[in-house]
This record gives sequence, C-alpha cells and structure tokens, in this order.
Amino acid sequence: MPGPDLDAARRAEISHQAVALNDRLVAIRRDIHAHPEIGHHEHRTTSLIVDQLERAGLVVKVLPVGSGAYCDVLPGGFDDSMGLVGLRADIDALPIPDGKNVDYASKNPGVCHACGHDVHTAILLGVGLVLARLRDLDLLTRGVRLIFQPAEETSPGGALDAIEGGVLHDLTEIYALHCDPRTDVGQIALKVGPITSAVDQVNIVVKGAGGHTSRPQLTQDVVGALGAIATMTQLLLSRRIDPRSGVSLMWGSIHAGSVANAIPGTGEIVGTLRALDADGWQLAKQLIPELAAEIVLPFGVEVDVEVTDGVPPAVNHPRGVRRLTRATEEMLGHDAVTMTEQSLGGEDFSWMLQQVPGALARLGVRTPGRICPDIHQPTFVVDEACIPAGLKVLTEVATTFERPGI
Repeated sequence: MPGPDLDAARRAEISHQAVALNDRLVAIRRDIHAHPEIGHHEHRTTSLIVDQLERAGLVVKVLPVGSGAYCDVLPGGFDDSMGLVGLRADIDALPIPDGKNVDYASKNPGVCHACGHDVHTAILLGVGLVLARLRDLDLLTRGVRLIFQPAEETSPGGALDAIEGGVLHDLTEIYALHCDPRTDVGQIALKVGPITSAVDQVNIVVKGAGGHTSRPQLTQDVVGALGAIATMTQLLLSRRIDPRSGVSLMWGSIHAGSVANAIPGTGEIVGTLRALDADGWQLAKQLIPELAAEIVLPFGVEVDVEVTDGVPPAVNHPRGVRRLTRATEEMLGHDAVTMTEQSLGGEDFSWMLQQVPGALARLGVRTPGRICPDIHQPTFVVDEACIPAGLKVLTEVATTFERPGI
C-alpha cells in the first residue's frame, strides 16, 4: 500500500493536471455536444474517444456492438491478482432538439445531449489522460479500466451490451458520476442503497369491432376501454402494492382512431412503470396484465399487454459510497460532500452494480445562485467547472485503497 509521500505527490499531480487539461476537456465536451449521437449510433463519439486515448499511449478496445469502448491503464509491474477499478461514462444523446443559443449547439437536428453524457465522457477521457501521466511518473499503483458505454437512454440499456463485451471481467469495484442540476457545481451528492429506481415500458393494445358512432351497441368501445385503462390502472395498483415501494405508472402516449364519427378497431396506450424497490417492481409487472384485463372486461374488447424489461434500481454499496466520500473530501474539501435522495429515474449502471460493488454519485452542475433546467430538456445546461471536479474525484477513487478501519 502506498505511503503518505506517494499519496501527496499523486494528489498534487492530479490537481495540476485537472487545471492543465481544463481547456482541452471543455473543448472536447463542446465538440461532443455539437455532434450528438443516439444510442448504438455513437460512431463519431467512439472514434473521438479512441483517438484521444491512443494519443496518450493507451490501448483501446471498441465494444463488439460497434460503438462504445474500454481501456485499461496499468501501473508498471501490475499484479492482476489485485483486480481493477472500473470507471464508467455513458456516451449517447437523446432524440430531443437542442434549445440552447450557444456556439456549440447540436448540429444534428432533433438530437441533443440533454442529460450530460457529453460531460461524463469528457471527464472520463480526462481521467484517462491523467492516469497515463501518473503511470509515466510511477505514481500509479492501481489498475484502472475506463468504460465508455453506449445506449444508456435505450431500453434495454447499453450496459448489457458492455457487460456482454467483457467490461466487468477482473473488476473489484466500479464507479460512475451523473450530472445533477439540483446540486451546486463543486459538490458531489451521495446516498447509500438505492439511488435510482426500476423502470420498464408498458405497451397496451386494445382491439374490438369498430363501426359508426351512431350505433355503439354494434361495436366494442376501444376508446372507452383505453380511457378506463388510463384512469384506473394507477388506482388499482396503489391498492395492491405496498405504498412504500413507490410504484408509479404514468402514461406518455395514447392513440386510437382518426375521425370523429367512427369507433376505431384498435388503439394503444404507452407509458412507464417505475418503482423504488425490486419487490414492488416485480409485483407491479405481474399485476398490470391482470388489472388491464379486468378493467376492459365490461367493454368486450381484446387486450394485449407488453411490459418491456428496463432497468432495476441502482443500489450503491456502503463501501463504494464511503470510498467516494473520502475521495471527494480529499480533492474538493469536506464541504463538497452532500446527500441526495432516491430518484424515480432509471439508470442502466444498475446492471453493473448488481455484479460489481461500487457506487453512482451525483455530480453538481448548477452554478450557485442560479436555476438550472432539468435533464431531458432542450435547454439543459451545465457549469463546466464540473469537469475538473469530476475528474479529480474519479481519479482519486480509482488510484487509492480503502484505509483499514474506515
């Protein structure tokens, strides 16, 4: 285990490199932001990642799915019995138009980095550059794997592709950051246990004998059945599942018919199922088809329910949170650590945390005293001072060992 002199030298170099690389990383982040790519199509972004890391003398492997990559940074005389620390960033954008008036706004119509994945990617690239420097100075004592994951915004998420591609092999712990517009820049928000929620997509198709609206008795009322599903399903779920599971079923799209005087023969309603814990999530998935069939029974229609597996809750391990807390205190100060609550949002990093212990932290991106638009909005912006803050914390946690008794 390294001594205090080596720790001090390493931290001093990390801080120095965070300043020296800042303009370069901001430029990389803005370039990625200007050229967003949706899940499984992140080919330009992947090429940028490979190019930047190879310039630093690192060997990068593109994932078998064709986008996303990973890279190991190893100290001299690395002992593989110690395992590797994994750091993960997601690289995809959203099919949302960019609503910001900035010179690095999206050049791809209808696609935008509205969730901060451009920031995550720039930070992890910076970590790779710093780790390569530490290695060359003989200040690197741990092996680190950088994971640039595609398609986080899809369902099922690209984490499963990355896992299948072998990114978790030989890892002993894993960490990730996610931009948080509710937390001030320079702060890291943490929580032990579930920090995100389970999320699935629900598609319900209703079919019946359509016909003229003047003779409803000769038809099955598909529209009425959809309306009943839309209004009754949430109520019935709330009476069948422990409310402490925080189950939420919200509809985002409903469609049937095209004219006022014809009852359609088919219609569809689509939404998301979310839950704070795995037990409530699994029970809700089982109940929704049963409840939908009961609700539409009086209408005499056929109903087909599909619940698409999304992601489980991301559960932070106590040791992982403890390690991130200490890394934040060392590099940003004791006041930089704050607490966060569990979100009903989903995050496919959860699949990785199911196999390797670690933690997901929330990265403050809000300029103090200002209102920051929420993620998944066209106007979402970040204070770019979050980039060196995230770089310092991730590099520190990846290059340290847990101190005994802490």
